Amino acid sequence: MIKVNNAQIPRPLLATLAVILCSALWCNYAEGAAWTIIKHNDRDYVTAENIKDFYRFTALDIKGGTLKFRSPKVEMQIRNGSDNLYINRILFRLSYPVIYKDRKYLFSRIDLAKLIDPVLRPSYIKSAKRFRSVVLDPGHGGSDPGSKSIYGHEKDFNLKLANLLKRDLERRGFRVRMTRSGDTFPTLRDRVEFTNRIPDAIFISLHFNAFNNTTAKGIETYALSPKGSGTHNARGIKENTLTGNARDSENIALATAIHASLLKKTKAEDRGIKRDRFTVLAGINKPAVLVEGGFLSNPEEARRIASPSYLARLSTGIADAVVTYRNALRK
Repeated sequence: MIKVNNAQIPRPLLATLAVILCSALWCNYAEGAAWTIIKHNDRDYVTAENIKDFYRFTALDIKGGTLKFRSPKVEMQIRNGSDNLYINRILFRLSYPVIYKDRKYLFSRIDLAKLIDPVLRPSYIKSAKRFRSVVLDPGHGGSDPGSKSIYGHEKDFNLKLANLLKRDLERRGFRVRMTRSGDTFPTLRDRVEFTNRIPDAIFISLHFNAFNNTTAKGIETYALSPKGSGTHNARGIKENTLTGNARDSENIALATAIHASLLKKTKAEDRGIKRDRFTVLAGINKPAVLVEGGFLSNPEEARRIASPSYLARLSTGIADAVVTYRNALRK
């Protein structure tokens, strides 16, 4: 049994049953609650009932292998055997699927500690610090054009978005630094070292996607994979213990705020909040995320990305989310 101390109502991050995050959720937590750890295949799990009781969901409905946790302002849903968890209709990719064993539905302890808890209780993140600066990383640049469409190269759209976002963040009172301000190519190590020298900051890497299937579309947001977990694609470095893992909880809370805000502003398809070990995230010593703002390989999305009005919506969505994230953390 692992005791969990929880004496106060946290400052919220998740909102009502609408699709976005804001500062409207107030959850109660069971006083003196404890986690019962169940071992399966050398991995730690906790039961769905344990999660329901600790976070005081008013109901846990299970029908046809689908679990639905409900409270007045939060709904959490997943199917048995799936790693697609929906919290207030926002898609999160778990590190491990939910499993059914001995008549119990089990969630991995990694996903509880590194995703569910920091998303539901951002003010409990012990490593969280107030920040004044935002480092923007327009991906690619110079000899590395990134993806491309008939409207142009990814590197240029990344920089256009970064310049808009710099303005929007400064209007909200943040100091902004950029890993590149022109058509240059800092190496991934250069970007990491530059960012790590800036105190009291968070890091946002800006990209646009591409895929050989031109129907692929939507927005996805990445945080670093926690130690001991997998990744959601084959890219990135393979080491298991990384500098960025010290900020796992902050990473997922920041990714949540940004992803939900972008979906609200753009009405784009939700491709989920995912995990990976991108080199540019792995070595960062502060909260860091990577945003894929749409698919240049999709003709419709490529046209939108080339539109200044769409880039402006992306910028406003991210800037608003940075404020939401800051306000959600403990002071």
